[in-house]
Amino acid sequence: MMEGFVSLKLILNGGMVAIASMLSYLGLNKEAFTIFGYLLLIDYITGVLKAKTLNECITSNKMKYGVISKFSLVLIPLVLALAAKSLHGDAENMLYVGMNILILSETYSIIGNIYTIRTREKLPEWDAVAALGHKIRSVLIRLSGDEK
Repeated sequence: MMEGFVSLKLILNGGMVAIASMLSYLGLNKEAFTIFGYLLLIDYITGVLKAKTLNECITSNKMKYGVISKFSLVLIPLVLALAAKSLHGDAENMLYVGMNILILSETYSIIGNIYTIRTREKLPEWDAVAALGHKIRSVLIRLSGDEK
């Protein structure tokens, strides 16, 4: 029993070191990334509570999809940072804007979940990935000098 706990701690600590190393290498704002991670967790929990409040069926498939969906959001700033690093470009502003859009999206989702839990009324969804895509496209067009 104790050996399994030690193994789990080693794996988690190793993962944290790997993530911290990657964030340092890529130049991502660690504070913003950490806040985003916490918001993802809070949004997941409030989303489950919202589903229970609305008497929606919570299945293991839905929960797996939710975890995968949230994890894919974490990949967005990492992919942006890797692309910027490979292009030897200064994409600090694009990363900053991207992280802020994702943080605002999770904040809106959490507030919407809490609102729904309290009132049993759903707020409209806001697609952060689409907003981020439009912003990145406009920045890339501006950088290429191809504004039309």
